[in-house]
Amino acid sequence: MDESKRAAQGGETQDVTGMVLSIFDKVREIKRVKPEIARKIDRCEKEIRDLMMEIRKQIDLLDKKDKELVAALVINGIHRTADEVLID
Repeated sequence: MDESKRAAQGGETQDVTGMVLSIFDKVREIKRVKPEIARKIDRCEKEIRDLMMEIRKQIDLLDKKDKELVAALVINGIHRTADEVLID
């Protein structure tokens, strides 16, 4: 790869990194201003993670040939539900 392409990619990486840091800073500020809401969201996220771990345990009980298909369907269902609940 020539220097100009490498430099351009480096600039893109810096731009993306800057955007991500900016978003994290904004989220940190929102959480600072609304700490009770942030704590409730964090608790709910933990509950969701715990439930997802339980789903994973149940999927692991399936035959190897079925695990991947069921996992993909569960992931799809979770994404669809998240879209319906959080975005719509």
